[in-house]
Amino acid sequence: MNRHQCIYIALGSNQAHMGKTPARTLCFALGELVRRGVQIEAASRPWRTPAWPDPSDPPFSNACARVATGLGPGALLDVLHEVEDVFGRARGQRNAPRTLDLDLIDYRGEVSGQGGDGLILPHPRAAARSFVLLPLREIAPDWRDPVSGLDIDRLVARLGAKDRAGARPDGPPLAPLAVQHGA
Repeated sequence: MNRHQCIYIALGSNQAHMGKTPARTLCFALGELVRRGVQIEAASRPWRTPAWPDPSDPPFSNACARVATGLGPGALLDVLHEVEDVFGRARGQRNAPRTLDLDLIDYRGEVSGQGGDGLILPHPRAAARSFVLLPLREIAPDWRDPVSGLDIDRLVARLGAKDRAGARPDGPPLAPLAVQHGA
């Protein structure tokens, strides 16, 4: 598979939603993406990671998925935000605990600045975050950051030892689950 033709998203949750654990919420979020026409080609295991920037907040369940869609990057970002809303995402304080966070990490290797939709590709902080890189490496071991050209192993090696050690796999690879009305 040509890594430059792939689309990658990151998923995260550290608050239960309607009785679903954060890891389970990620599976239902994948199911909602499928319902909206986004094909899930591969998904990582959930990774348990400390909350950032405040490690006293509940830990996160993080994962990455490779997806396929005919949507352009702006339209896909809109779908990601709509799915966050379905799962009760309350936007307010940056980096606060949340039921669901969906980020567009890489859209077919495109590099673009912030447009009117607020979209920057690749995601501007993904290459420095263990909670993105470690699950991404599971499904895209040959991925390279489109900006720096560095491969994922080199990016992971550049993370701090504490950052790498704080993240650990927490279950089998995610699988999409169908969302019932009312999520």
